[in-house]
Amino acid sequence: MPEQDETVDSPGFIRQRRNLILASLVLAFAQGTHLTIHKLNFFGAEGTIEAPVSTVPFLVTLWFYFLWRYWQAFNAVPKTPTKTRYREIKKSLLQPIAVKRALAPFRDSKPPLFLDPPGPLQGWMPHDQEEPTDRGAKVIVVTNMAERSSTGATSQRNLEAHFSHAEMRAIRTRAILHLILTADEFSEYYMPFAVAAIPIFVWIWQLGRN
Repeated sequence: MPEQDETVDSPGFIRQRRNLILASLVLAFAQGTHLTIHKLNFFGAEGTIEAPVSTVPFLVTLWFYFLWRYWQAFNAVPKTPTKTRYREIKKSLLQPIAVKRALAPFRDSKPPLFLDPPGPLQGWMPHDQEEPTDRGAKVIVVTNMAERSSTGATSQRNLEAHFSHAEMRAIRTRAILHLILTADEFSEYYMPFAVAAIPIFVWIWQLGRN
């Protein structure tokens, strides 16, 4: 887990996440089983309720409270934005392919290199975002090849690597799946919201049956 996201493991955040998940599951169970209260027990003193009372209204109140508390904890965590993490993952998948594709025409030749002493032919993506094109997208690859301008100045040569729409869809899909299944982004932050939605779906299902 990134250092800046360590507060996700703070006791306060874990407590609010656990409370929301438990409250949501108990509420969904109460909705599905029409759970009612028949007896009360206070420190050994037992009382009987003449007319059974539904637990759902009370559990809904707790569910709203814990959802609100988790929302506060969620916004208080100084985590890396999800969009930034998605771009980082996508770049890690896109860069090796882009560099290999951009440098392929120069592998068998010996272009002048910018470094002194020159090392192996290298390339990298300076940005984490591709540029859309009519056929898909393109990315800029910065290399250590030397390029001389019209004024005689020497600079690093930039190349372009092009990708089709199908290739970009595949890379974006892999990045999203990695973000959901492998990284902690979904399980740590967003899974509690998904669990909290279960009582809403149960309520909609019950309305549909009626």
